[in-house]
Amino acid sequence: MSTPRLPHVQSLIGLARSNGIDVRQTLLRVLVDQFVAEPQHSAAEITRFGELVLHLIAKASEDDRAIVAAKLADHPQTPTAVARRLANDTVRVAFPILARSKALSEDDMYQAVRSGDAERALAVASRADLGLAALVALEEMDDPRVGAALEARQSEPTEPELPVPADAELGRRFLDAGPSLRESIIAGLALEAGSGAGFPAAEPAAGRSIELAALSRRPGALAEAIADDLRIDPVIARRIAEDETGEPLVVAARALDLGREAAIRILLFAHAAVATSVERVHGLAALYDALPRMVAVALVQSWRAAGTAVAQPQRHGRHVAVHALDGSDRIGARQAASTAPRPANRPAMPLRPASRRLKDG
Repeated sequence: MSTPRLPHVQSLIGLARSNGIDVRQTLLRVLVDQFVAEPQHSAAEITRFGELVLHLIAKASEDDRAIVAAKLADHPQTPTAVARRLANDTVRVAFPILARSKALSEDDMYQAVRSGDAERALAVASRADLGLAALVALEEMDDPRVGAALEARQSEPTEPELPVPADAELGRRFLDAGPSLRESIIAGLALEAGSGAGFPAAEPAAGRSIELAALSRRPGALAEAIADDLRIDPVIARRIAEDETGEPLVVAARALDLGREAAIRILLFAHAAVATSVERVHGLAALYDALPRMVAVALVQSWRAAGTAVAQPQRHGRHVAVHALDGSDRIGARQAASTAPRPANRPAMPLRPASRRLKDG
């Protein structure tokens, strides 16, 4: 972190050096308070902060570590090394990090569940961005509290209206277009929609059947899962699934907020043309990172409207609300990086346990 932002830290260090006073606990709290007070930090500031905090945590009391964990759990730029150190601490310290920190990876969540500690598993089960591997591990736990937590995730919130009107023609144009026109459509929607502030976050786990379908490689399975989870016409869903550019699939994954890693896995299994091109994989990953979620949702709405416009039979699949926005809703398709969580709605109809679906696939 830059020196001008840390005047109190400088004073404390000076006091400690001149009088031999141990101010490490106070210094730790001041560092964390100043870090969380700023929403954005440079890479150098984050690195320096992580180095200092890791050094100070080693000598901090459990009370101080718990206070630090609670404050850092909600900051989007908490260093991964710090989050992992706190996540492996006592349950009291680890709980807020395991439950909320975006610095943890899907593997970190999975390892926390596999530790066998029910309290840690409960913390992971409460996350809005629960990964598939962690979900399977949770379902395999023989603990009534964990089972109750998973059942609670089945509830479905009300689906709000999108500020961008659904335009059936827009969705068809996107599917028919090449990369340049698609990028223009995305940028135009971002301009029209604005910030999208006030939209509620959705719940996790919707769209997981899309990933499972892609991994199964069964003919038609991916298109069927897309049609069900996005509630769009099967013909349009087939076009999305079979588009070898992978861009419509990125839009679908972003609308459901499956996460960058899950989106890439889907693409690698769905299209050989993507799997055999490192450059294409990087390009689609960059598109996912830069695509404002509100724009992806608007395109999904347009695909729904396109199915209705041609009088296709109404689907009665699982209801999935995908209208949640995040801080990545910015203008442009490839110029901004998303730090969004991965929320997506649970379907209204109960699903088979993920572990069983994996075995069936």
